Amino acid sequence: MSTAVPLLNSTQLLDHLGQVVKMPAWVVSRRDKTLSSGKLQIQLILGDGYDSVIGYVWPEHRDHVGPITTEAPALVTAKVREFDRRPNLEIRQICPIDPSEIDCAATLLPSSACPAEARDGLSMLVELEQALPDPLSGFLKRVLLDPAIGLPLLRCRASVSHHHSYAGGLLAHCTSLLDIAGGIAAAALPDDPLAAPMAQLGYLLHDLGKLRSVGEECRPEDPFVLRHETMTVEFLTPHLYWLERQDRELGLGLRYVLQYLATPHASRGIAEYLVAEIVVFLDHCSAASKERRDLSSLLRRRPVSWGPAKVATKSVGSNGGNGNG
Repeated sequence: MSTAVPLLNSTQLLDHLGQVVKMPAWVVSRRDKTLSSGKLQIQLILGDGYDSVIGYVWPEHRDHVGPITTEAPALVTAKVREFDRRPNLEIRQICPIDPSEIDCAATLLPSSACPAEARDGLSMLVELEQALPDPLSGFLKRVLLDPAIGLPLLRCRASVSHHHSYAGGLLAHCTSLLDIAGGIAAAALPDDPLAAPMAQLGYLLHDLGKLRSVGEECRPEDPFVLRHETMTVEFLTPHLYWLERQDRELGLGLRYVLQYLATPHASRGIAEYLVAEIVVFLDHCSAASKERRDLSSLLRRRPVSWGPAKVATKSVGSNGGNGNG
């Protein structure tokens, strides 16, 4: 990568009008338009964690741009233009992203594609990646840059009609207890300095297979042939190979956690690596928050010790009569 070409995010483009820059982003969508000349212009929506921008591939540059893959991350080289006080890009080249060229893959995930209910989860994902030590941060970076994982993770449900059964629910479910995962692991395994980040990674990734078993709006084809925990391992296998090349012991530890989760409950027994049981426990806790497994559910009535239930007061209409509540 040439140091003469600045590497920017979408919010920095207007400060570089007329310049050729590089922008790491996800290619969110593509539209082919036939110009009055009869030649083809390609219009792309490029998104990162800050904003989205339109990129144009003009006919004279088409042969040099390279292959264009939608719903995938790319390193875009382009000249910055402006229209209606918004930047747009005259694209010169599109290349696959080398993970070493970016600091944080989570900041590339397009915020425009993230449902509102999952926005907090996306912020926590950014914080986790930035806090993880090497090589765990490099492992997560490669996971999030995987086209089969990164963008679908923003939109997938955690279930069809159970807990977190809305678009973005999987990300919300797998990030809501990240801090607690780290705290429990650190307290329970004080002599293991990497217990906390390993527990956080395990919790974040434990339900990844639901990308294939649950999906965003409807179930994918043949969702019940394999357990979703098995599909989680399949998604992560190439990235686990990378992690093992960097640190064999951490790779084996994370594989053990995923193997434990993929083992049916009746056959698990006590985990030899406590992090695996921490992940299972927190999975149950997050799911239970949507299941009413509190004291009132146990008693099948409101406990007297809770005091009287709050009753919403009805509004009074301007004519002095009762409102429509």
